[in-house]
Amino acid sequence: MGESKGSFQGELIHGKVELFTMGMGGEKEMVEKGTYFTGLKDGKIEEYAFGNLEHIETHDKGELKEIEYYQPEKKILDHKITFTSSASVFPRKIVASYYLFVDHYLDKKPTGKKHGRRLEMEGYQIPNGNSFSIIYEGKFRRYTLWQDVEMLRQEGAYSKNRRTGEWKIYYGDGVVGVTKYENDEAVSEQFLKDGKPFTGVVKDLARDFKTELVWIEVKNGVRNGKMSEDFKENEKKELVAGKVTEYVDGKIKDSKTLNLADFLKGHKISKEAEYTQECDSKGSGTLFLDRIIYTDKGAFVYFHTVNLLFAGGSSISTAAPGKEGAFTALDLTSKKVYKVTQIFNLAIQPSRQSANYGEANQFVLYFEGLTQTVKKISFVEGDPENPFTVDEKTGTTTYSWGCYDLIAK
Repeated sequence: MGESKGSFQGELIHGKVELFTMGMGGEKEMVEKGTYFTGLKDGKIEEYAFGNLEHIETHDKGELKEIEYYQPEKKILDHKITFTSSASVFPRKIVASYYLFVDHYLDKKPTGKKHGRRLEMEGYQIPNGNSFSIIYEGKFRRYTLWQDVEMLRQEGAYSKNRRTGEWKIYYGDGVVGVTKYENDEAVSEQFLKDGKPFTGVVKDLARDFKTELVWIEVKNGVRNGKMSEDFKENEKKELVAGKVTEYVDGKIKDSKTLNLADFLKGHKISKEAEYTQECDSKGSGTLFLDRIIYTDKGAFVYFHTVNLLFAGGSSISTAAPGKEGAFTALDLTSKKVYKVTQIFNLAIQPSRQSANYGEANQFVLYFEGLTQTVKKISFVEGDPENPFTVDEKTGTTTYSWGCYDLIAK
């Protein structure tokens, strides 16, 4: 066993090691605990910050194989990165897992069991400054946990952060919802039971597989009728839906919402540029720029956001086109401002959409008149010259989403 106040000198470390530093009050604080093999980290290595467990690394004679990250001061597993290819392979393949585990209570008493959620995604890492960003590529699975029993609730696949192919949601009573995606755009949806088109009411259930969250009326495998959600009990203890949407043959009745695929058909594509750029973020949503499609009329800008802060989930939304706080594009050379004119796959305020911990959500902005002749540009939510606002009463600073000083490809 070894003990140090900051560094080792001389012979290579070999065997079990505990490293300490001096705390603010002069007390010893654990920094690292684990095993070395002739100077190389080997096996489990525990890393501490201010005496609290921060993460556990797993090494094989110097090669990092896995990192488990823990919630500060709680010793609760927050998320995990498992490397599935050699460190000599670039970009390096990974499996990312995100956790929400909390104690289960019955009649306000702890049962000693857990409930929660786990998301698991394949992908790879790319350099981003002094750290790495994750690109989702491959299988996606979402599990729920109830009284220590885990169940698969959703599965599909990503291609460069975009949903692709068949995605399945497992509802109550053995019903499976199958949605097909192309470039993150849903092109078809069908509800099946025992492999056959389902007719009846599909019920999306909570983790306990008893509490009903959403009712979907379906005929011959397609949405026909009402989708009821946001249930609350009335004075008679009856469940009443706070939101009801009507469907006819799979489409929202009397909907004036534009479909991205149909809207794209009215444009002639002149250029498409791919990006893997992490941008300035707000709240829990880390923002990434994925690509820009230039057409004869304007530009479609593809982003995705990932909640990397709140294990319990978060929500995202943006202001409607033309409203205060809406997205803008700024030509950094001419200072001309282009306002967003259409928004796809992102809730418009005051509505909000859920963002599970670790899950990628893609949205698309359309800027009419923006062409590929603009070489230096910023995409900003709100004032293009000011990335944040300060509440005069509380002093709270709110940052806006934004990709600044972009050199267009």
